[in-house]
Amino acid sequence: MKTNRPLSGLIRLILLLLAANLSALGAGEPAPAKDIDAANPAPAKDIDAAKPAPAKDTTYILRPNDSIRLAVYEEPDLSVQVRILKTGEASFPLIGPVKVGGLSVTAATKAIRDLYAKDYLVDPKLMVTVDEYATDFISVIGAVLHPGQIPMPVSGNLDLGAAIAIAGGLAPDADAGAIQLVRASGSTATFSMAGSEGASGRLKLSTGDRIIVNQSAFVDKTVTIFGPVAKTGQIPFPIDGQLTLVKAIGLAGGLTPLANPKKISINRRGKVMLVDFRAASQSGSSPILLQPDDIITVAERFF
Repeated sequence: MKTNRPLSGLIRLILLLLAANLSALGAGEPAPAKDIDAANPAPAKDIDAAKPAPAKDTTYILRPNDSIRLAVYEEPDLSVQVRILKTGEASFPLIGPVKVGGLSVTAATKAIRDLYAKDYLVDPKLMVTVDEYATDFISVIGAVLHPGQIPMPVSGNLDLGAAIAIAGGLAPDADAGAIQLVRASGSTATFSMAGSEGASGRLKLSTGDRIIVNQSAFVDKTVTIFGPVAKTGQIPFPIDGQLTLVKAIGLAGGLTPLANPKKISINRRGKVMLVDFRAASQSGSSPILLQPDDIITVAERFF
């Protein structure tokens, strides 16, 4: 039986070519597309950036000494920063003074917009904001080292003792027992310096309160000594009002050998009182207190 060799070889060649083509097709298949989103994840959103900006406080009531800013859209010449006067007015370009004190920011904005719309601008777009809030004060006046206004802390916490300390403390001629607190509401109370350093000193102050430190009633007051003492004349009265006969004679330099310590007179507005100075100073009994304008006369000894 004869075999057809050429046909057998042709079939083998065809099979080889088919196998080669199939292999080439497998090698030439494109790689599966990568998941672009997975390979390149989207950047995380900035949560804070997505949050809306906090709104301005449009309910704040404007008051004198507030500094406010007017911004007018596409009108840079009309955009200004002004301070509200004590009258409650603030002055703006073209429209002049406007009463804004006592108005909320929203109400003030509307009032200014209406004035511009009335005579100058068509449908004005503007905004009013507070640049600087007015500082609240309390006052310390009278016999302190640095009288004047004291700004209230941002926290609003300021007490009586701290306010006096900020004012430098009491002046040398102050009456430490007569510190008067006048509330903005009109009520009054009186304290001593010792009290201001204790529980009373922690009394919380409010805007507009006044602290009045009175001058001592004994400033420029004197007593007068005549007779045999080392130095006759006027003796200044202590600021605290406490002056005894023994201390006054000591300030006059003491009695001289010619003095009669048993005969000292005190003339108080025409009423004369005789005193045995030696007995009074040695007994340790209640001291003899003097008053302003007393006249002390020391008698002479007769040998």
